[in-house]
Amino acid sequence: MAKPTPDDDEFLSDILSLGAAVNAARDEGLPPPVREMFNGVAAEQASEISRKYGTDKGTE
Repeated sequence: MAKPTPDDDEFLSDILSLGAAVNAARDEGLPPPVREMFNGVAAEQASEISRKYGTDKGTE
């Protein structure tokens, strides 16, 4: 089994943070303005993950 690298740990942390923000944005127990704020946080985190880990190789 491969040992995780610091990059793996950072990636997992970023994904878990995104998941927490998405879950908060969907929590119907929170007031709508708070849910909208978490929706914005999730969008920003997704964009950051795309910048940090994305690829432009596509399918050729």
